[in-house]
Amino acid sequence: MITVDEVRQKLDGVVIPLTTMFKEDGSLDADSTAENVAWIIDQGAVQGNTVFIAVGSGGDFTVMSTEERKLAIRAIAEANAGRIPTFASVQSTDIRTTIELCQLCEEVGIDLVQMSSAYYYTVTKGDIVAWVQEVAKHTDVGFAVYSHWYSGSKYDMTMDVAEELLEVRNSVAVKWGSPAIGNYLSGIKYFVPKVAVVNNGPLSIYGHMLGAKAWVSHVPNFYPQICWKIHELLTAGMYGEAQKLFDEFNGPYGAITGRIRETTAGEGVFVRPWLEAAGRPSGPSRLPSRDDVVTDED
Repeated sequence: MITVDEVRQKLDGVVIPLTTMFKEDGSLDADSTAENVAWIIDQGAVQGNTVFIAVGSGGDFTVMSTEERKLAIRAIAEANAGRIPTFASVQSTDIRTTIELCQLCEEVGIDLVQMSSAYYYTVTKGDIVAWVQEVAKHTDVGFAVYSHWYSGSKYDMTMDVAEELLEVRNSVAVKWGSPAIGNYLSGIKYFVPKVAVVNNGPLSIYGHMLGAKAWVSHVPNFYPQICWKIHELLTAGMYGEAQKLFDEFNGPYGAITGRIRETTAGEGVFVRPWLEAAGRPSGPSRLPSRDDVVTDED
């Protein structure tokens, strides 16, 4: 089983929720999904500047069958061939699905799985602790305790819950975010000395200053160089320069993606227009995400 120290070495750089590609008839396009992985690596992704998330929220797992998720995870793992540290999403309302996906990730060499609550239901501390404890009985894959507050039950995990989940033998990392700025920043400060931390909030630069070396962005699916340059500046401690570059790009980018988010659900839906503009394969979204909300003005 992977250790905290090993994960700390791996979780360094921009964490990319990989886009899952679909064909024009709506079926899974595993080949194009894998090709996007190969393209990012060819552009310069290495351990130390990049981490992948396979079939996460940004990869539209919510509109995929379990078999499609397994096919996409396997395709990403094979294209990556162990070169880039990789998470996978195993969230489900059925614990059997979560266990099955964990076992697949273990088989194909995925480093970590995102371990959150059963997101459809109103979450209680006892429920999520029991869920994670039960999954751990069936797999040796590493867990990243995941505060997935922005979908499903809108459960904003508190530090005491995360700390109890970290007592589960598989738990070696935290993917931390919160709509409450105090909980968000306090969590990063608290967990950095204890485990590997992925900063899943808006303050990427400040989070790195606090010790969270891994931070999340969809942008490298189509323009990885900007994030690698920001991370290079972060690693050099040039935080002012990193923040300036971050703001220069993310201001216009955030305004456009924000308009898309206001009119349709999903995350892959706001990455696909940028993929298309960059001449990259994009494919259609699946409902409820509606590609037609993206206008020529965007």
